[in-house]
Amino acid sequence: MSAAPTAPVPPLLLPMPDDDPADCSDSRCAEFDCPELLRGELTDLRRAVAGDPPETHLPPPGEADRARHRWFVGHHAAFAVWQLQARALQAMAVTPEPPTQRAVRRAAALYDAYSVLFLYSGSCSPEQYAAVVRPHMSAAHPAFSGAWARDHAPVPAALRLVRARHPASVLAPLTRAARDNQRAHMAVANKLVPSGGSLLEEAGRQTADLTTAAEHDLYDAYFGVRRRQVCRPGFEAQLVRRLAQCASDIVVHGLGPSPDGCPERFTHDALSVLTALAEHIAARQEPTPLLPKEVTR
Repeated sequence: MSAAPTAPVPPLLLPMPDDDPADCSDSRCAEFDCPELLRGELTDLRRAVAGDPPETHLPPPGEADRARHRWFVGHHAAFAVWQLQARALQAMAVTPEPPTQRAVRRAAALYDAYSVLFLYSGSCSPEQYAAVVRPHMSAAHPAFSGAWARDHAPVPAALRLVRARHPASVLAPLTRAARDNQRAHMAVANKLVPSGGSLLEEAGRQTADLTTAAEHDLYDAYFGVRRRQVCRPGFEAQLVRRLAQCASDIVVHGLGPSPDGCPERFTHDALSVLTALAEHIAARQEPTPLLPKEVTR
């Protein structure tokens, strides 16, 4: 079985969650102008939001192929967002003074972006999910699970540290975004699998079970993730391309109604949430703080 969807989605090059960005002078970057790639992807995203999506960014025709496309592209973008979330939260966790409101809003915006991406990934009908997406994952492994995503593991741990170390009043926007993210996650899961049984549970396992390195690797392989050092502009260019693909798809085909229990702002403001993340990348002059090595998971 091929792990790729019908409409080819390029492999996503990601560092391991704890790895620092590579230097752009690395020999693997020699054939690319990574900052120029990033500028081009930002231009494509702006075109899409303005109602002129590039043809190269549109999903394949047909509901089944579009469901697979959204599942893969949405997850790719989420993996990159998770790495940004971990860095933002861990930087806040090791700061002795309460974080600035700018830092809190930035972390909250990343949660909102992931909420929209999860909504986008799971925007197909329950029937399409049962017929197209779920069997594809099950064929890769009977217990295939999102719990095997190595990029997400640092996020909840870092959020717990932030909440333990800083006043709740300062963290209010982040707390709201994290709560709304949980609501969106549960709403999409309940819509797609009304019975509530995940592949992992049906295989007799629990999300608390220890994930093996082989399962992390299988999850990466399924979604076409290749682990290697990546420079910061190269990382950001890949993320913005996926955001532009999501935006192009939403502009043409819509996102559909909010699932029951999902905050409606994620559906109504989907494009602005994705654009805000990309514009933050475009406006940033200084590198995002690297992962603090002293933070434990």
